[in-house]
Amino acid sequence: MVSKKDELLDILRQESQQEFTAVELAELTNLDRSNVSRYLNELHKEGSVAKNDGRPVKYSLVLGTSLDIPITFDNLIGKDGSLDAQIKKAKAAMLYPPRGLHTIIFGETGTGKTMFAECMYRFAVDSEILKPDAPFITFNCADYAQNPQLLFAHVFGVKKGAFTGADETRQGLVAQADSGILFLDEIHRLPPEGQEMLFTFIDKGTYRPLGASNEESASVQIIGATTENSATFLATFNRRIPMQIEMPSLSDRGLDERLAIIQDFLQQETNRLRHDIEIDQRSLLAFMLYQPEGNIGQLKRDLKLVCAKAFLNYHTADHSNGLLIKEDSLPIQVQKGLLRTNEMIDQISPLIDNKHISLHFQPGKKEVAWAQDPQQDMEVYNSISYKLDKLGRADVDTVIDLNDIISRDLDRYFETYVDELYQPTAYQELITEELWQLVNSLYESAESHLNRQYDEKVRFAFALHVTSMIERLGRDEKIEHPNLNDIRRQYAEEFHEALDWSMQIEQKFGVMVPLDEIGFITMFLTNEISENKEVKNRQVEVVVIMHGNSTASSMLETCQDLLGIQHGTAFNMPLTMKTEDMYQQFSQHVKHLKEEFSEGILLLTDMGSPGDFGRLIEKELGVATRVITMASTMVVLESLRLASMGRHLEDVHESVQKSFLNIVQPIPEEPLANKEKVIVVACFTGEGVAKKLKTAVSNLITPGEYEILEMQFLERESFKARINQVLATKEIVAIIGTVEIHHKNIPFIPAMDVFNKESLVFVQDTIEEKLSADEISLGLSSEFSSVSEAKRIFKSIEDSLNRLRGEKGLVVPSSVSQGMMMHLGFLIKDKYEGRDDSAEFENLQEFMTKEAEMFEVVEEELRSLGTKLSVTFSNAEIAYIVYMFKKNLIDVF
Repeated sequence: MVSKKDELLDILRQESQQEFTAVELAELTNLDRSNVSRYLNELHKEGSVAKNDGRPVKYSLVLGTSLDIPITFDNLIGKDGSLDAQIKKAKAAMLYPPRGLHTIIFGETGTGKTMFAECMYRFAVDSEILKPDAPFITFNCADYAQNPQLLFAHVFGVKKGAFTGADETRQGLVAQADSGILFLDEIHRLPPEGQEMLFTFIDKGTYRPLGASNEESASVQIIGATTENSATFLATFNRRIPMQIEMPSLSDRGLDERLAIIQDFLQQETNRLRHDIEIDQRSLLAFMLYQPEGNIGQLKRDLKLVCAKAFLNYHTADHSNGLLIKEDSLPIQVQKGLLRTNEMIDQISPLIDNKHISLHFQPGKKEVAWAQDPQQDMEVYNSISYKLDKLGRADVDTVIDLNDIISRDLDRYFETYVDELYQPTAYQELITEELWQLVNSLYESAESHLNRQYDEKVRFAFALHVTSMIERLGRDEKIEHPNLNDIRRQYAEEFHEALDWSMQIEQKFGVMVPLDEIGFITMFLTNEISENKEVKNRQVEVVVIMHGNSTASSMLETCQDLLGIQHGTAFNMPLTMKTEDMYQQFSQHVKHLKEEFSEGILLLTDMGSPGDFGRLIEKELGVATRVITMASTMVVLESLRLASMGRHLEDVHESVQKSFLNIVQPIPEEPLANKEKVIVVACFTGEGVAKKLKTAVSNLITPGEYEILEMQFLERESFKARINQVLATKEIVAIIGTVEIHHKNIPFIPAMDVFNKESLVFVQDTIEEKLSADEISLGLSSEFSSVSEAKRIFKSIEDSLNRLRGEKGLVVPSSVSQGMMMHLGFLIKDKYEGRDDSAEFENLQEFMTKEAEMFEVVEEELRSLGTKLSVTFSNAEIAYIVYMFKKNLIDVF
């Protein structure tokens, strides 16, 4: 008879995509609502039902339990292919009278040995060889491999007092598996004593628990699993387990089976998440062709990883209707599978529909429940959701990456922070005199205690940090230092000094400085600046990879001789060589000399899969790489010439493309035309200084034209990687920060320039696109007597306005500046044509008195402009220009 709870659970299974209230379920089952609520709460505690604590409370089936069906030989992928012979042998072992044959399953890690053993058990139950409630007991022999006594006790049981610590009589696994199956995983880890233990039981069906005087009997079929071969076991042991089954590795199974495994797993994840999942064609190909060391187990772990990334992206950045798995989210070892595309094209073609660019999965399809599958639970997704909720879904990438970046580069990241920060002219604008005196006092004390020197760069950087810290603590915002314990151990003296500093800061500013903040303060004490760092003059590395036994080396040597240099590296790729072997050779070379390639690599190839090497190298090793295919001797020559001149990677890459536009084929990149324009502002914590920069920059630019993105700068290479991620979808017009960084020809603006009035014009002109005087002249040439006259007028006006902006500090938005240029241009045109009707300016004398200082500055410049262009400006006309400056003046402080 079906219980009421099971009846409710059946309804939820049938409608797995819906949520129900207790009232709705009571009506469907004709049960009392209070009883339904009680049953639902019990199911919720058991983990079978999810509970939505809104109003009204709604219940649904827990993800992952809705459409599971047990895996058997009938639905096992490969049952008619690579596993056909294995299944026949397994069925024969289970059917062999009277109680089946003991079996050992051989296979590499991750080939599905445990799952296959469970299929054997289910076959025996379905065939009525075993009862439906027959036990299936699993045991990993590695757990007690080094302790034969405990192994014996665990397998055969122990009587109370048999040895020290045996406080009670315990039943062994053999007794628990009576009338069923005992599955011994990693059976090769049994020592000889352990193997001997099983001999008597296999031969006689009897055993004696440890410490017992009488023998006991049990009917148990033993299935073992091992990654070793039969030579590992005693000869007598091999004779006692007659049925041996060899599981094929994933590489020995057809691509059709691997595709089926991938599809089955993604459908499983789709059902669990109740979200559509879409995987693009190249990602699907990569998973089909790469060679996971851990076979199916590794394949499923990698699939789980990309699903988790897609889940995170869906909840933070993506606004699509489901989870999208894209090539750039794949682990590097998976992306390498694409290198085998050409050699496997015949096997791929029948399986991939080139008419569709992606494969789509929707919730609702029945899935196979992978028994004992550690990847099937929702822990990874729940963990991501928890972090997202905790972080408020804001700046998620920055925060989540923090632990990994700091842990990986503790010794390097902080040194970069103060490199270009110090500019004494900004003291008074950014730091109070009170704080500056305290900072100097603290560092003088530290120099005495720690016997080292700290220059003004470090002091200024710390003063900015303290300013931000005080503001942050005042808002009760906490910042976590994920490597706090390591900092305390590694820099004990500095940490002790930082504790003293924190007490003085607390006393001075009335705040409580938590330990995590003290961890960051410590970093300002550990950093010793070397004023005379020797930086090796490095160039872009030019690498030539060509098909043929000597094509690349001959081409490179010819170009080197012509230029008289030795720069560059060649890799010859014989036609018989596999693409992945060539990549392995190339990547090992880059890995070995990675420090020499800090300026990046320009890869020149002839055709085919080597064109993918650049993207893989950049992701795997973090070395910036650009690729040009169909390269000729002239392309190699020009690339070497530009690289030897010290040109940046992007410059060399673009110049070569333009020079040989009709010959070379650059690896296509997504056009920037429709990409959102971004300004990156960066500092050490991503907090105070970055926020100040964001506020200042927002005043300099036209509203709505740019997104201002705040980022942390903890370590140079990690920051570049983050920049590359942004560039995949957006156009970065400038990086503004406390640490100088030059990457991919993106203009860099020091933070101090934003806070320095004399540099504001440079900052504004770097960021904002605006029409030049020449462009305006050409556009308005029909309004003037000639193009040359228009150019002369607008160029003179541009020079005057730039002097007012730069030398006089009258900085206004670019749109206003261009508006004034147009206004003055047409005013001068009218004067030339005799239409000198000066407009009245209301309360002119009062305005001139009130704005006397600015009026004098503007008047002097316009008088000079008038002299140059042979015109005269009235006080009213000058007043209008002053008024435009006054109303639109930018103040970033």
